[in-house]
Amino acid sequence: MQPDQLPHTDQLLGAITVAKYNSFTRAAQELGVSQPALSRQIMSLEKTLGIRLFDRIGRTVRPTGLGEELIARVGPILEDLNRVTVNLAASSGTNAGRVRLGASESVAVHAMPGILRVFLNKHKRVSLRLVCQTSENLPEMVANGEIDIAVTAMSMTNTTHEMDIRSLWDEEFVLVLPVNHSARSRSIKNYLDESFILLSAATMTRRLLDQHLSANGYDLNVTLEHTSTEVIKAMVSAGLGISILPEPIVRREVRQGELAAWPLNDLSIKRSIVAITDPRREPWPAESALLETLLSYGR
Repeated sequence: MQPDQLPHTDQLLGAITVAKYNSFTRAAQELGVSQPALSRQIMSLEKTLGIRLFDRIGRTVRPTGLGEELIARVGPILEDLNRVTVNLAASSGTNAGRVRLGASESVAVHAMPGILRVFLNKHKRVSLRLVCQTSENLPEMVANGEIDIAVTAMSMTNTTHEMDIRSLWDEEFVLVLPVNHSARSRSIKNYLDESFILLSAATMTRRLLDQHLSANGYDLNVTLEHTSTEVIKAMVSAGLGISILPEPIVRREVRQGELAAWPLNDLSIKRSIVAITDPRREPWPAESALLETLLSYGR
């Protein structure tokens, strides 16, 4: 393939969008072009590359093996190119541009809506992409350049690269019970015979809890584990057991009378929520603005 035969970015974007929906019609609607025009773009791209990118079966299209490989490799490059172009256009100092934000599920569900509402109302020209991942994976995603900022509970493991870690806020662990639970003690010693529903042992939050339990000589009767705090809350609400979770995770249910929760006098645990960035790269103005909003929320 000669340099003057390289695919155009609009052709590649068209292929990615068709693969996203498995439909020329829906892809054309999203891209704001006619379906015949999009079909011609894809046909021209296939001719330029000398390969078939899609299998057309009736009204449905599916990427071929080579099509899937092209999309997997080109998709992140196009996204990054788009992001760099937008941010360069905003480099005059205005807080416009595109930011890739990563967050753990619990932080994304319980803290991010309020924070991002304030941020996006103030910075209407910012395009934000939110990615949910585990606390263990987020630092590596920052180091690899997959996301710009990660907001998560502080990991207990070392990251591959030296990251900038800024403390945002702390979350206190509380005992979580069904609203009709008869016990009202604030001592963990009075619940050791209860059935506990906890986060998976693979999560950072569970490891932090286990460290404190072990240090104080407590051994809980764990009958059910899950990676999702939403599932755990549903199980507790159904009366299948009790749990120990960071307070913001159950704040709404407690206010609505769906769960009961209170601190334990003999088991004081807090997890730190932090913002992680890569010091090796200069942040775009929009990233700095988001980081300031995060820091302000935690003050």
